Amino acid sequence: MKTAIFKWKEEYSVGLSSVDKQHQRFLEIINLLGDCIAEKTFKEKGNLIFFALLHFADEYLLKEKMLVNSLSELDYSFFREKHNEFLGKLKYFKESYTDNPNEEVFINLYNYLKKMYPEYLAHYTPTLVKILKENGIS
Repeated sequence: MKTAIFKWKEEYSVGLSSVDKQHQRFLEIINLLGDCIAEKTFKEKGNLIFFALLHFADEYLLKEKMLVNSLSELDYSFFREKHNEFLGKLKYFKESYTDNPNEEVFINLYNYLKKMYPEYLAHYTPTLVKILKENGIS
């Protein structure tokens, strides 16, 4: 049963297609997690979910770090703090799941990701998007 609770909406667009594609992929992973909870397949698919999340985070956060570090007008400290917090939470959930693969871990992870995404998205301010566009990010 596909839940697709977190559907892509135009209001999520930051106006940069490369960033929007990454965000759409992130929502797909959140929905995959939701499907695992709904279908009670978290024991079978748990490691796959964590692999997808951690791989996404590594790739996306590395690209973002490289981009921000190349732009002298941006202060990376905020992004670094948020990235470290996000990775720390993912690792915590992964360890919790490894220690005790139960539905509660997945529900807590799902709720965290659903809450975190809009908060993270809000940091793509018009000023930030303008700077990124001016530096060739589309």
